[in-house]
Amino acid sequence: MDTFIKKNEKLLRFYSAALRISGWLLFQFGICSSVIFIVLARNQNAEEMLKITFFGGLTIMFLGLFGIGLAQLVRDLFDSDYKPGLLLRHGDKFIYAYVIFTLILAVIHFGNFVQSLRMSGTEAHISFVAISITGMVYSVAKALILIGVAQFLRRLMPIMAEHKSLI
Repeated sequence: MDTFIKKNEKLLRFYSAALRISGWLLFQFGICSSVIFIVLARNQNAEEMLKITFFGGLTIMFLGLFGIGLAQLVRDLFDSDYKPGLLLRHGDKFIYAYVIFTLILAVIHFGNFVQSLRMSGTEAHISFVAISITGMVYSVAKALILIGVAQFLRRLMPIMAEHKSLI
């Protein structure tokens, strides 16, 4: 593993910088887009638009934080003097928060779907039910995969710290 890291150190440095820059850009874009859409939605009294755009902005911010944390992980691989940052040390907690956020968003979307079907007065079409169930399955699968990533990260960090102490 050490020979691979030494052999590809320039590439890992590039990946770390690219992940850090794109993570910060995504994070800032999420904040800016949320603020802009909140202002626009409040001016138009569009509460539903406010919910969707706010959750979309939060999703982009979480992706940015995930990229920054991944950049810290890559930097921790090739820089022996680097101490893991806050996102890397507590990455599993950030991922768990994102999982909770994802599941809440899925329930809100499902509730909105059911409410729109009730208000339409027509019986539910099989295609609408399939779309709703597909969205829920996607959200649950995403949550389970992220929980696995969080568990992996939680177990990886002590191994990496021990590896650095042996070198």
